[in-house]
Amino acid sequence: MPPVTQPVADSRQVPSHGRTMATSPAAYAAVMLHYLERSPILVQGPVTGRPYEFSGSRPDQSVDVRDAEALLRTRFFRKT
Repeated sequence: MPPVTQPVADSRQVPSHGRTMATSPAAYAAVMLHYLERSPILVQGPVTGRPYEFSGSRPDQSVDVRDAEALLRTRFFRKT
């Protein structure tokens, strides 16, 4: 008859006590972009997914640098 085996707890495991570790999001630099048109638009950042609202009355916005690179390749924005 084969021996009966029991699962052994991994000594590297640490009990979580029902808690999860919160990690803070990495901080990324921002850059100011100026919208060159007048009509209002809502742009979704291609990297972060963050929404940015621009209009003729509010043309300057702080934009995550990761999103700014793609927005600057269009004819609608320039750095301030």
